[in-house]
Amino acid sequence: MSSTKVPAAILSAVLLLVATTVSGAHWDHAVDLDENYRLLWSINNQDITFEVQARTLGYVGLGFSTDGSIYGADVVIGWVDNGQVHFQDRHFKMNSNGEPHVDPSQDYVLLLGYENATHTVLRFRRKLDTCDTNQDVPITNDTIRIIYMYHNRDPKNGAQAIGTLPDPAEAFKDSVPIFLTQRVNQVPIELDSRTRTLELRNKDVEIPMGDDNLRWCKMFKLDQFVRKQHMIRYEPVIESRSNLPFMKHIILYECQGSTPELEIMSREFGRSCMKAEKELLTCNSIVAAWSRGSEGFTFPLEAGYPLDSYQARFYMMETHYMGFQSNAIETRPRMDNSGLRLYYTTTLRKHDAGVLSVGIQPNWPHIIAPGQ
Repeated sequence: MSSTKVPAAILSAVLLLVATTVSGAHWDHAVDLDENYRLLWSINNQDITFEVQARTLGYVGLGFSTDGSIYGADVVIGWVDNGQVHFQDRHFKMNSNGEPHVDPSQDYVLLLGYENATHTVLRFRRKLDTCDTNQDVPITNDTIRIIYMYHNRDPKNGAQAIGTLPDPAEAFKDSVPIFLTQRVNQVPIELDSRTRTLELRNKDVEIPMGDDNLRWCKMFKLDQFVRKQHMIRYEPVIESRSNLPFMKHIILYECQGSTPELEIMSREFGRSCMKAEKELLTCNSIVAAWSRGSEGFTFPLEAGYPLDSYQARFYMMETHYMGFQSNAIETRPRMDNSGLRLYYTTTLRKHDAGVLSVGIQPNWPHIIAPGQ
């Protein structure tokens, strides 16, 4: 068999052209799992295509779990070493020591892999259900836990044996609940002269440390809507991507009435929700909700959420923060000014939209004892 060597300059030009061309691919969904890891995906029939963009020159991992733990999870590992892409379908055994094993059946298809001065990029495709019931987790029409990993070192020589993946426990970052399928594609809204934006943001909230949690409530007085407008989209405004891992959710509530307590709270920077129990009783209609893994929401073209200062003047935003672990490098308090961005228009749509909340208050008779 004969072979033809391609000059290095031509090969480099071809690789550059490929990298430049594919970077403009269209993605239906995108989410930042943390400040160093961006996940994009699209679904076509029974195939789902992912792209991982990680700020590392080591190996990268993306996995799927039914309960958030690594045990029994399905994961793909990839890295670029001296221009060569290594890509492996792996899984964590139920009695795993923390390192994923290479699958006998490789059910992921690598489409693209490269690294630049700062990032490693991997694009790959798999079936929603690979029919590999032993090592793969099917992606179904419900919430799945995304496991993501990245490390600053590559395995040596494309190694596959157990014990050759550098520090898998250190590489494992977190598991994030995400609804991958049957999501409304986040098509950019058309901004015209009648479309406005409004940012509702926290002011210098100190994120708790250690195992503490904080539910922070900030009141907003929106009296500029002298006639009804329609909110057509909302999205998160995350001040710093480094704060994202410590933010659980943001919920915007509509308040009933116009009491002195609401007026007083609207003039404050905010307070712990534990100190706003009276106000919470009147602010219980959900307007918008975001949680980690969400992209925001665009209303269908025939509907918009009504904003009318004569009907509701006060809105309360609740932000749930989780504590972070301080270290010798970072000892100063971590502050946050994140919130929500609302898009609204004076061009009213055919229908008013609303939010239906379904649930029950926790009650001891509802708890089933272990073993029962």
